[in-house]
Amino acid sequence: MQQEELSSPNQKYDFQFLNGEENTYSFQTRNEFVYEVLFRPTPYLFGESSLYADLVYELIIRVARNNSVKPSPPFDPLVAPTIAEIFTDFYLKTPLTIAIYICDSSDNRQHMRQAKFNRWFEYFDKDDFTKLDDVIRDSEGNRYPVSLIVKYNNPHRKAIFLAFLELIEGYNHEK
Repeated sequence: MQQEELSSPNQKYDFQFLNGEENTYSFQTRNEFVYEVLFRPTPYLFGESSLYADLVYELIIRVARNNSVKPSPPFDPLVAPTIAEIFTDFYLKTPLTIAIYICDSSDNRQHMRQAKFNRWFEYFDKDDFTKLDDVIRDSEGNRYPVSLIVKYNNPHRKAIFLAFLELIEGYNHEK
């Protein structure tokens, strides 16, 4: 496994906030991969009438376009600090945000994605954010890592964590 190099906190790619319904950010790497980081409103997660409904966003990190000849993005030490800067920017605009990150499982590489996301999280943790990890299980026993992230000083942090754990428990219990 390739070890991720730490870059200087000032080294990152320039990014654009494209706004839109999904609060989309975009940046291009030196390897010509265009990433999008989306904060998709997910008010239904805890229930539309929940106190938190308007604060919940699904965090999506995806390669939007491959302008290179390479089939997949190679390791790039500037991607993590760029995503961290985007994450911080969104939370500055909406400090009570509740972000949910569900690892894509379409190719059975969800656990590798979780490990990469956990390394990326170290860039924007800096004692300002806190994360709670859990797993959703489907009826065949497949496991899908999921994370909930809030600002550490969110006054509803404990209640949000409890609601998240109850949601996961309820979902897993149904299987």
